[in-house]
Amino acid sequence: MSLVKLVPVQQISVFLDNRPGSLSEVLAHLDRSQIRIFALSIADAGEFGLIRMITEDPERAARALEEADVNLAKSRKNIEVTVILTTDKDHISRITKILSDNGLNIEYAYSSAVHIDGKFALVLRVNDLNKAEQTLKENNIAVLSLAEIKQYFQ
Repeated sequence: MSLVKLVPVQQISVFLDNRPGSLSEVLAHLDRSQIRIFALSIADAGEFGLIRMITEDPERAARALEEADVNLAKSRKNIEVTVILTTDKDHISRITKILSDNGLNIEYAYSSAVHIDGKFALVLRVNDLNKAEQTLKENNIAVLSLAEIKQYFQ
């Protein structure tokens, strides 16, 4: 099965007030719109938080959140990521070495709820997505598209 595709996955990034209930409010909007979340990252930045997530339909998720006046982070850096599938031989240390040996910097990473044959999908934001995906492909590291993530989500 060839999972390699050169297509960055779109993520939704949201700025929230750092207070009890703000995350719950955002997730409730997605629940009401019946949009599943495949991966989620929460970062504390003092008075606000940054939530990053991979959803089954990023465009519909963005519309639902914008209609609810949620503050979306819309820069390219905040919306395009690479999702890779780890394997027994592709430990995270090997993957990070391949990327660094090719001059690529991992800006952030988070895990997902996607599991394929006992392996998990890892979300990476690398400084050059196209080069990263090509480098990973050349090293036989599986890069997942959103369609593949949907197919394997449990």
